[in-house]
Amino acid sequence: MRWLGRLMVEQQAPWLQVVKMLVAIVVSWVASSLLLGTELPIFAAIAALLVVAPSVHQSIGKGLERSAGVLGGVVLAWLASLALPSGPLVVLAVTLVAVLVARLLRLAPMAANQLPISAMILLALGAGAGPLFGFERVVETLIGAACALLINLVVVPPVQHEPAERAMRETAYAVADAYDRVAGALASHDAVDGERLLADARALRAHVQRTRSAMDALEESTRLNLRARSLRERIDRDERLLLTLTVLVNRVIGMSRTVADRFDASVADDPIVHRVGTESRRIAHGVRMLVDRHALEDGRTTTMPAVDGPALTTPIAVPQPHPTHWVLIGALLEDVRQARESLEADGAGE
Repeated sequence: MRWLGRLMVEQQAPWLQVVKMLVAIVVSWVASSLLLGTELPIFAAIAALLVVAPSVHQSIGKGLERSAGVLGGVVLAWLASLALPSGPLVVLAVTLVAVLVARLLRLAPMAANQLPISAMILLALGAGAGPLFGFERVVETLIGAACALLINLVVVPPVQHEPAERAMRETAYAVADAYDRVAGALASHDAVDGERLLADARALRAHVQRTRSAMDALEESTRLNLRARSLRERIDRDERLLLTLTVLVNRVIGMSRTVADRFDASVADDPIVHRVGTESRRIAHGVRMLVDRHALEDGRTTTMPAVDGPALTTPIAVPQPHPTHWVLIGALLEDVRQARESLEADGAGE
């Protein structure tokens, strides 16, 4: 039954989106019936179904793509009806030609799919219906697309802010945990699984990528959206936070690689290594404080427990390089320095 799982998804469209889709189908159906006198305005309903998108900007794009596909299919079917006799083989041949034409014209996916579909339906259903049949289908599609766009614009335009914030929080907490793991490894007098530490740190790149995708979806949902202006400041701040987290991920990967390649328990009691471990925990603390502060500024309740104590302290002074482990200590210090600077630039040290 594994193939059956491919037909299902874990995350579905919100119910608001489904309701808007249903309303758009009904409105476009009624509008086409009243304006064109069509008993079965199928093209209007299909256009409404496809054009109600997660964002107004996407709705406009889908409306244009679908209208272009219908227009191309109508023209192709009209030319075929003038030059060829009607029949099943003609419908099949024109459908195949439409697929090739869409490929040669490098049409967008929706337009490329709609062109052969429109040509096939028009030839199959419009035989003997008169020269206006194709033109009416174009108008019908435009009515459906316009109704869907209007509903998507007026009825609570969706802004994908909550998924982006959730992804940002999850990434930030994962980054903080990674710095805590590095601190724990530096304080350990036993053997450290450096490869596991490094693998866990590298896995943070996937967190950052998911957050980047969520932020891109958020930006897409704000285009041509009347609600976007009130969110602009929060979006800009989240973009800065994501940049900070990206730097922190690179630095904790560097620290984890240093531990995996060069660390041994003999330096766990070195005062400089101890300070690096302490700063690593403070960086983790600073990341959590930064995310919690953003949540409080937005009027949201944070899911993280309150953390007491200072975030970042003064730079680490090295009076004399370690005779054996100076490369390890130097690499750790440089990563800590860059991580601290990135956090301080975003206000975590305030």
